[in-house]
Amino acid sequence: MRQTAEHACRLTILGFALAAPLALCAGCAEKESQPEVISLEGKIEKIERQTDTTGKITVVYYNEKQKQEVPGTGVVTKETEIMIDGAVATLKDLREGERVRGEVRVDKKDGKKVQTALKIYAERGKSGTTSGG
Repeated sequence: MRQTAEHACRLTILGFALAAPLALCAGCAEKESQPEVISLEGKIEKIERQTDTTGKITVVYYNEKQKQEVPGTGVVTKETEIMIDGAVATLKDLREGERVRGEVRVDKKDGKKVQTALKIYAERGKSGTTSGG
């Protein structure tokens, strides 16, 4: 009976010893793989096209944390949804200086933030509001 209790105790300790590193490791990997999606609105400062549909876009937007306008650069992929006045468009159709809104996915890779544009919407002629400028 004593041998059975000792055996059970050893198995329990062994189980904890094996499970603890796995649990810790799983938590770390989960944190790194969780991207954040944020909505932004601002003005296009720069467009760097690699092709008609891919490249990088820099948008100046108001950052709540910093309480000021800051530039943010995002990667535009073939999967990025771009709409101008409700019509499907591509990166080559956007213009520097144009006001846009959209969604950006922020991933952390090797300790650096990688921003990928998911959706970009621009309105040129169908705006029912007036701008003060």
